[in-house]
Amino acid sequence: MKTEKRRFDPVARLVLQVVGFTVSVLCWLLLSADRAAAAGGLLMADATTLVDLNNAMKVIFEDSVFDNTVHDSELLDQFEMDDRVMVEETTGGRYIETAQYFNLPAGVRAVASGDYIPVPDGPDIQNSRVYLKKVQGVVEMLGDVMRRVRTSEGAFLDWGERALPDLVSRLDDTMDRMMLSFGGGILGRVSSDDSGAGTTIKIDRNFGVTGLSGTFLNFLEGKRVVFSAAADGDPLRNAGTGQSAQVTDATDGQIVVSARPTGVVTDDYIFDGDDIGAAIPTAAGADREFMGLLGMVDDGSILPIFQEITRATYRKWQSVVIDATSDSGGYGGELSEDLLAYADDETMVLGGGKIGLFVTNRAANRQYWRKLRGDRTTNDPRGAYVGGLARTSIILGDREIPLKVARKMPPQLAFGLQTNTFKRWQLGRWEWDDTTGSIWNRATDSVGRKDAYYAVGHLYIQMGCFAPRKNFRIEGLTP
Repeated sequence: MKTEKRRFDPVARLVLQVVGFTVSVLCWLLLSADRAAAAGGLLMADATTLVDLNNAMKVIFEDSVFDNTVHDSELLDQFEMDDRVMVEETTGGRYIETAQYFNLPAGVRAVASGDYIPVPDGPDIQNSRVYLKKVQGVVEMLGDVMRRVRTSEGAFLDWGERALPDLVSRLDDTMDRMMLSFGGGILGRVSSDDSGAGTTIKIDRNFGVTGLSGTFLNFLEGKRVVFSAAADGDPLRNAGTGQSAQVTDATDGQIVVSARPTGVVTDDYIFDGDDIGAAIPTAAGADREFMGLLGMVDDGSILPIFQEITRATYRKWQSVVIDATSDSGGYGGELSEDLLAYADDETMVLGGGKIGLFVTNRAANRQYWRKLRGDRTTNDPRGAYVGGLARTSIILGDREIPLKVARKMPPQLAFGLQTNTFKRWQLGRWEWDDTTGSIWNRATDSVGRKDAYYAVGHLYIQMGCFAPRKNFRIEGLTP
């Protein structure tokens, strides 16, 4: 009986060779480190460990931060990601170029035998360039901690289990807020009933928009904020050292800060920022934050120019906006089946949209659930009764559309989205800056170098919408 000779795939053979070589090198490094330690050469062994761990730290950091940030956020994972991003070499800007059709390119009419054929008109195409925004995060550790955690990957993981969740929580908190805003970076405003003194500051106007409440949800304890009389943040109050205040507490209608910056008065806008920078638009007028639902699903009342196209010029660039308090609808500011069905119909009629996701807040979701349970009963033959709020949705024709709840959503708003009209542009994954050869840099201040180390990472991201008219926003909810 002839024995068949087994053949190895060339790629598999190459992988085995690489693995074997890597194992040999690691064994040699470990042996060299042991010999150096035995001979008193502890510095050589320590340096080898540090070099090996730098790459491991970066990979573990990057994977953990990216996965948790995307999957733990409330809305980011609802939109398709596109990593096809162009880079402008002269400025280093990352951007996406889009082309919008505002009328179809063709000529169509009924004709009789021998008639002239229809004359086609060209399409109205508007090009726009959408630049990616950069979200940065920093972690820091004392020198003594660094010397302990870099001894092995296991020790580093123990430290990371405590440090990474805090960084991810801050990133999620910031990006969830951006996903609901319009890119301007405004957290809220100092309300007209603020005393003008003391560390307690009254706030209102969520995202700087009149009529939106729930502003305190934009303030995480420990974050630093800056103030300005202008919606673009120029100039900042008490600009320079001392321009920021650290938030120590946030509750409905007010925040408490470590110290009130000089000059802060009523109607001042509030932004993320510290003593050396702020998340306000640049001097050229470009937003630093990425675009959110309030900017993408809008009729021009909040964001007149979207993705470099003026909304007033093109009706298809204007989303359907519905006032829930309108007497003609009889909705009374309540989120109901009637209101959602009407908004869905209007979006289909006016823009050809086919909604696949509703986004609302917890209060409106409870209101919708209460209205449902009033006219629905279930007879349980077991005699057992279970209360509670399950996943809510609505059936519209052949679609069952879920209601997605976002914690930071202002209680006056709800959105209906055709998700395939949106895009989440993202350049790669979370990336730690290792320009110096390590992700760790020594911390310094105005006095000098400190026995502490920090690592800084960033994520390039932007949101966009190709068809705002296929989406709706409900305003005026009073849950």
